[in-house]
Amino acid sequence: MPPLIEVTHPKGIYLPEADLWLDPHFGVKRAFVSHAHSDHVARHDLTFCSEITHQLMVARKTAKKSGTVVSPELREVFEWEGWELRLLPAGHIIGSAMLHLTRKTDGATLLYTGDYKLRQGLSAERCGLMQADTLIMETTFGLPKYRFPPLREVRAAMHEFVEQTLVAGAVPVLLGYSLGKAQELLRALHGLGVPVMVHPSIAQMTEVVLPHLGELPEWRLFDAARAQGHALIFPPNAARSPELRRLGRCRFAMASGWALDPSAKFRYGVDEVFPLSDHADHPELLETVQIVQPRRIYLVHGSTREFAAELRSLGHDARALGAVDQLELLF
Repeated sequence: MPPLIEVTHPKGIYLPEADLWLDPHFGVKRAFVSHAHSDHVARHDLTFCSEITHQLMVARKTAKKSGTVVSPELREVFEWEGWELRLLPAGHIIGSAMLHLTRKTDGATLLYTGDYKLRQGLSAERCGLMQADTLIMETTFGLPKYRFPPLREVRAAMHEFVEQTLVAGAVPVLLGYSLGKAQELLRALHGLGVPVMVHPSIAQMTEVVLPHLGELPEWRLFDAARAQGHALIFPPNAARSPELRRLGRCRFAMASGWALDPSAKFRYGVDEVFPLSDHADHPELLETVQIVQPRRIYLVHGSTREFAAELRSLGHDARALGAVDQLELLF
C-alpha cells in the first residue's frame, strides 16, 4: 500500500509533492481551478482548469494575461511531471471540474472535489467520481438536516410562484448569482411558456456558455419598459436596484440551498425561497465517501468539524482541513 499523497494547508490547500495549489484565493505559480466563481479564481502563472472555466475566466477578466492555461479534456489522462491528472465533471455549475491525481511512481491517488453535487442538475454535466486513497471534499451542507427535495418538486414550486405572481398583476423576480444559478433558473423555466428577462451580468455569462446549455425559454436582456408579463432573473445584489423599483409591484424569490433554514425568507428579505442548490446535501456527502472509498478524508468549507466527527464514528480517518471558508454566494 503506497504512502498517501501529502496534503498541507499553509494558507490554502496545497500539495507539496506536486507543487500544486487547489483553488487558492491568491495568485500562485501553479494551481488547479475547479470552477469560475469569484471565490475560487485568482491570477496564476499556470492554471489547470476545464475549457469552459477558462472561457468564463476570460469573460470575467480573472485570468492572468501572461499566464498559461492547460485545459485537458474531461476524464482523459494528462501526464505532467510524474503525475497523471484527470479532470472529472463536478456537477456544481457549468464547466466545474474535480481533480483526480495519480502519483506514477507508486500509484497513490487523490481526489479533490471542489464544489460539487451528485444530483443531476439542469445546466451542468453530471458529477463523475473515481476511487482514491485521499479525498478532499467540500461540506457546505454537512449537517444531517440538509436534505434537498427532488428537483421536479422545486421546479414545480417555482412555476407556481411565477404563474401566481403574474396572475396577481405583479412581476416575479427570481434571484440567483450570475454564473451557475442563473443558468439553472433559465433552464428551470423552460416549458412554462413565460418569457424571461435577465440582468446584464447574467446575459454576459449565459452568452459565454450558451452552446453548452440545453433548451431555454424565450429570454432577453432586462428592459424595464417591457418587463410586465415577464419573469425576471437577477443576481441578489441587484434586487433593490432602481430599475426594479420603477416596475411597481414585484415579488421576489431566492434560489438557494439555505432555503431549508426556517429563517431563510426573513434573512433574505424575500417573498419566497426555493431550495435549489449547486452543492451536495448531507446524504450525497455520505454517498461520496462510499463511492470513493478513501483511506483518508480532508474536509473543507461549511460544517467540517461536525461532518468529520460523523465520519470518524463510522470508522473513517476524517479531519477538517484548516479553516477554509468560501464566500457565501447563496448556494
